[in-house]
Amino acid sequence: MKIKRRKIKRGRVEIIPMIDTIVILLIFYMSFSRFAELQREANIKLPQSVVGADFTQSPNQIIINMVSSDDVTVAGRPYKVDDLPGLLRRMKSTDPGLNSLILRGSRAMTYKDLSAFLKVCSKAGIADVTFATLEK
Repeated sequence: MKIKRRKIKRGRVEIIPMIDTIVILLIFYMSFSRFAELQREANIKLPQSVVGADFTQSPNQIIINMVSSDDVTVAGRPYKVDDLPGLLRRMKSTDPGLNSLILRGSRAMTYKDLSAFLKVCSKAGIADVTFATLEK
């Protein structure tokens, strides 16, 4: 009796879906990098530091750009320091994981402005504030 052998199908790599996936990932990362760049304002001159770690932003952090207590920018919108407690409380209510900020303060910012900002963070219940600096 003659036994029939099965034909073994060879595996194929479908290239079209792979190209579609790569294009979608490319578009996602390009748009995300543009969004992250918008949060960093070019006109703020950061203070310099000798020691520190590289800048990394976690998804639960907000970048706040501050030149003075009257010139604060959050997500591209101008605010004053007095407006921040309500804004931070609203952001915290929409995102309960929000418990950290990154402050990009200008070199020209006074200690009084920094103190007012830290009081605002305390009122909003945010204890983790990271200060962005330039490496010297």
